[in-house]
Amino acid sequence: MAQTGEGVHFEADVGTVEVAEAVPRFGAATAAVITAGIWIVSLLSWWLLADPDWSPVGASQAAVGSLLFWTILAFIFTGFTFGNWPFSKLSQPLAGVAQVAFDVAFAFFAVWLFTFVLGSWDPTFSHAAKGGAGFTAAAFVVLIGFYAYSLVAASWGGYPFEALAQPTAGVSQFFLAAFITMVGTVVLIYPNFSAALAKDAPVSLPTATGWVYCSIVVLLLAAMLWENWPWSMIRNRHLRALGAVVASMGGGYVLFLVFREIVKAVVPGSIKGMNTFALDLEAAQIGVCFSLWSLTWGLVCGAPPKSLGAARNRLARTAIVTVLSVGTYVIFMRVVATKVLHFAAIKGNYGGSPLVWMDWVILVLLWYAVAFGGFLSTRRARA
Repeated sequence: MAQTGEGVHFEADVGTVEVAEAVPRFGAATAAVITAGIWIVSLLSWWLLADPDWSPVGASQAAVGSLLFWTILAFIFTGFTFGNWPFSKLSQPLAGVAQVAFDVAFAFFAVWLFTFVLGSWDPTFSHAAKGGAGFTAAAFVVLIGFYAYSLVAASWGGYPFEALAQPTAGVSQFFLAAFITMVGTVVLIYPNFSAALAKDAPVSLPTATGWVYCSIVVLLLAAMLWENWPWSMIRNRHLRALGAVVASMGGGYVLFLVFREIVKAVVPGSIKGMNTFALDLEAAQIGVCFSLWSLTWGLVCGAPPKSLGAARNRLARTAIVTVLSVGTYVIFMRVVATKVLHFAAIKGNYGGSPLVWMDWVILVLLWYAVAFGGFLSTRRARA
């Protein structure tokens, strides 16, 4: 009898195979331990690389945000569009390290391409634009990319290329989602940043941001908590893909209106009365808290409960994520952002950008859960 490093036993004389059962390393507390570890790593890396006061790097918040968003999009390429190919051919933790390195390198390349190369032709994206506007414009391209690539990979399941093997399937999905991203950017994002087009933009930037991000939240809620309901009920694959677009964009707008009301309820009146307060943008800010907890509840916690029946399971998961998300937004904006992460205060201790910090945590979570495959979160059960 022989045993591999993965705990697989081979019975040479009869040809039977026994696979040792993997169990959570810390038992029932495993999800809580992993979640705490993700937040700790996020906090330490923030202080080192991005903190406005403590980081020795000294990068502007606009540049940090642009690199962060492009790194997440690069992960979506490698982790979901290409299904971890070719990194999955390596053993852990080397596979995760290689994927993280690629994602970061791709992000630096993309930001350089937009802000230095394209920015030299179009001042909209220039790295020298006042107040880091060029970096911000490059970051907002990713907003559309988040929706497009999440739609194609998670909601469509790779449609219409789901029958292809990697890397062919990934390349095909990449260009399809890139086309959707380009259309969305031209219609919703670019006009708001171009000096020549801003006054005629079809949708204002705060409204576009809130609506698109809430549509992303619908995709994540569906993928992580609802088993891609409601479009999963449609049998025809073509109509199912169309249903995902209609449900996510239409549902996203409804959720956008709901989030606006939540923001009105939890933001102090003195903040809402300020000229700089943008209600539509805050809908996206609270939306990213929902994205974080949807991913945490699905990827780390395993999306409990699972024993109440399909409809009740979805309702319970959604209720749990809602409480966690709204609570996180309130605590972050009132205390944590300015006191711990050193974001600039709007008034008193109130301030911060959930779109930056929560996405920072989301990136660490995705790297751990997908790129590293939850490395060291399980152990072989004792015989």
